[in-house]
Amino acid sequence: MFRHGTVARHLDHLFGVKLPPELDQATTEAVTRAAREHTGATHALAVLIELDEGTDRIDLGGTIWIGIATADRMEFRRSRILGGREWVRLGAVELGLDCLRRFLQGLPVVERIDFEKT
Repeated sequence: MFRHGTVARHLDHLFGVKLPPELDQATTEAVTRAAREHTGATHALAVLIELDEGTDRIDLGGTIWIGIATADRMEFRRSRILGGREWVRLGAVELGLDCLRRFLQGLPVVERIDFEKT
């Protein structure tokens, strides 16, 4: 059952947790743990997007930071997607949900997908 969803433009708007402005594995894991604790859910999925600077164009990309947490387990994945702002956002959502599906099925969450940039 889906319990709670949060969308925030800046990390400091997430669950009142003080976080550094740069994204990295530790920040992603902190956001994911805070989401699980804040909502009381058994599982939390955090999908954080760091878009490249500049005007929207086909070669604009973004770095996707994904965390999945349970009470006793944490999974992390970092990925890179190109294709413009909207494509990066859509790809991040799809990648995050696919990672959650894999996690729930006991599959590795770090397998590369077709639209990912290495």
